[in-house]
Amino acid sequence: MLIKSVLSRLAGAASFGRGKNLVDTAARKAVGATATGPTTAAAPGSQLRDILTQYDVTDISPQGFSDLLQRLRQAGLLPDKDYQELSAVRVDMDRDGIGANQRVNLVEMYAKKLKSVEQDAKELEEKLGTAGARAMDAAVRRRLDWLQKLSAIHASPEAATINALA
Repeated sequence: MLIKSVLSRLAGAASFGRGKNLVDTAARKAVGATATGPTTAAAPGSQLRDILTQYDVTDISPQGFSDLLQRLRQAGLLPDKDYQELSAVRVDMDRDGIGANQRVNLVEMYAKKLKSVEQDAKELEEKLGTAGARAMDAAVRRRLDWLQKLSAIHASPEAATINALA
């Protein structure tokens, strides 16, 4: 996957509760590591930078998020599996009653969702069963991780380069 080569390196630093500076530092380090390799592809990295500089997931509307996903997919930067995962964010926005042009902080929204899932773990297990509760927790964590990574790249677009062969 094209995006994962950079984004997967940010997972540790972008975990719940860590500071923005730590994420930015990790983003620069991760991107620097891929940029120094012999297989760096400038075109996808440039496309990713160009797209993500226009979309801030910490201040975005549902319509803007849909546009972001579409542009990433059209550029070939978002495989089907990841597109489906991120499309669930858009579904959640609709389910939460967020208007098409209402701006929200998706990172904050999913951090709150994760906290709620963790606090209501016992109730969720009773309602959904152990496997269902774990699946819900995992899904919210994956979405939060994605959003934190997209936010980190938006914050430091100059550092976003992708290894196309990874």
